[in-house]
Amino acid sequence: MSFPRLGFGAALIALVASMSQAQEKQHQLKLDLDPLLDAAKVWSLTPEALESQFKAEGFSDNPFIRWNPARTVASFLKSPFSNVSVDLSILAGKVAVTEAALTFDKTSGKTQRAAFEIASPNTETVAMLRSAVTTMLGTEPKAGPRPVLGWKADVGVKSEVWSSAKGTAILQVGQGLLRLALGAPGMDGSTAGLSVVHHSAGEERPKELKFFVRLDGLFTAPTVWGMTPDDVEKATKLPGVSLTSSPFFKWNTAIKDSARFSHKLFSNTETDLLLFDDAVNAEEANIEFKDGRAAKIIYTLLTRGNSGDGITAAQFDAVFKATGRALGTTLGVRPTRTTVAGMSLTKTEGWLWTTPHTLALMEFNVDAPKGKVEFLRLTLTPAKARAELLNLAGLGNNATTRARSSLVNSLKRDASTGDVEIAGVPMRDQGQKGYCVAASCERLFRYLGVPCDMDELAQLVSADAERGASPSVMYSSLNKIDQRYNMRVKLLKIPPGYGLGSALKSQSELERAQRAELPKLIRESIDQGLPLLWCVMLAPGESGVSPGAETKPSQESRGPRVGHMRLITGYNSKTGGVIYTDSWGAGHERKVMPLSEAEEMTTAVFSMAPSR
Repeated sequence: MSFPRLGFGAALIALVASMSQAQEKQHQLKLDLDPLLDAAKVWSLTPEALESQFKAEGFSDNPFIRWNPARTVASFLKSPFSNVSVDLSILAGKVAVTEAALTFDKTSGKTQRAAFEIASPNTETVAMLRSAVTTMLGTEPKAGPRPVLGWKADVGVKSEVWSSAKGTAILQVGQGLLRLALGAPGMDGSTAGLSVVHHSAGEERPKELKFFVRLDGLFTAPTVWGMTPDDVEKATKLPGVSLTSSPFFKWNTAIKDSARFSHKLFSNTETDLLLFDDAVNAEEANIEFKDGRAAKIIYTLLTRGNSGDGITAAQFDAVFKATGRALGTTLGVRPTRTTVAGMSLTKTEGWLWTTPHTLALMEFNVDAPKGKVEFLRLTLTPAKARAELLNLAGLGNNATTRARSSLVNSLKRDASTGDVEIAGVPMRDQGQKGYCVAASCERLFRYLGVPCDMDELAQLVSADAERGASPSVMYSSLNKIDQRYNMRVKLLKIPPGYGLGSALKSQSELERAQRAELPKLIRESIDQGLPLLWCVMLAPGESGVSPGAETKPSQESRGPRVGHMRLITGYNSKTGGVIYTDSWGAGHERKVMPLSEAEEMTTAVFSMAPSR
């Protein structure tokens, strides 16, 4: 048999191809991880000692260990490289391991935690691991806590915990899931089990990330009233997973005085907010802090804004009863019934639980049991905040409404910059809902000392969760409540071509508003300590600010031009710039734009102030 001769070029190509094939040679390795199950030795391991113990000859990079950038976590992976696969095992090769991770303490440099994810969980494997850990730590296991948060697939996980002078351990068992985590002596065993790396370096994550958080496990009365913002951040971390933002919550303000937990914080995440032994899946939760400690938790259980008009009487009844049963059990007291009308924004009913340490108020609109559900919410406060809670619910005397003459005390002036602005306007993040009007009004009402809630206001101003509410509907609705709270609603400005239809009180009011000068009315209102309700029109993707000033786009600024409401809270006496705020959470408490841009996008400006 003869072969055709290859020219030099063809020979070179063949040689390169041959070398490439050699480089892509597949390597099948085995690694016994039993040394990491030796409690007498594993806690003295350093990164250097680990690499010395687990190494393979003939490789330029260790095929067994992958480090994070800080070299504090060592991962053992089944496929560390494209041409390398590793059979990981423990218990003398009897138990296959999908992945393992070793965590080192930054200060001492010694091992702090070892975690293993088992490849093929079954009853026999669970028994083998239980026996091995019991022998290693010299103590029997106890029933462990359910995970407070994690991936949705882990929601049914059960655990066993060991704790002795030799170390701690937690064995987690779920549907198709088995994990073992060991902690150094003195470590809280209940936290060790969440350390397994769910998504390895370079592994493609699913397009939609699904999680869960057990809110009542996270915020347990009365210990919750001692929680700080730092405590919340630490308690909601998902160890072993690198995420740029928490999928569970976000801060409403940069100073971290309130946080919002939401079912869908981002377009590619989904989080179940579980309550009461997972009987209730809440829509939202807000936790507020005062003097650095948790001071109020508001659970939004059901709202038309989130769920639409499809909430049935049976669904309401199920959530209502599950909440009542759970509160009675956990707080150990019977509730008293409450009914609010007259001075409240909407007629509500509810139940109040009173304990020496915690108050719990469950409220709903009166027609909710009939299937016309607007909202069902639960508010928790420390017992010492009783007066504040009752005023918020409309059960008090509402004497907290601020006198107009006192508003000027909230004004802050900076002679060096020229900024004149109002301090103390609370943040309310409207979330994914088109509730810019309702959120802005709640913020203004709360600044004025008026107890209210965004979802109640949304009902009152006929806000739609997708389209928001028009200025004409908002103006008409606000005029319905001015007498209840001794408030006065006034149209200050509207450009030619815009109208309020039947909401107008008179033609002269329209003409006066069309002639009004925006900078003049801003100065007059802000100098009195009164924020303005500012209606604007945004183009698709338009932030409505100078380049670089906006950090997050509006949820409403997609598609055709849309209406939006924000609050004007100040101005600059030197440049004429407008200081304003959007109801989009942290980063949107204070923003500035040139007066010319503000005038161009304005569709209406309203004031709402105490009559006295």
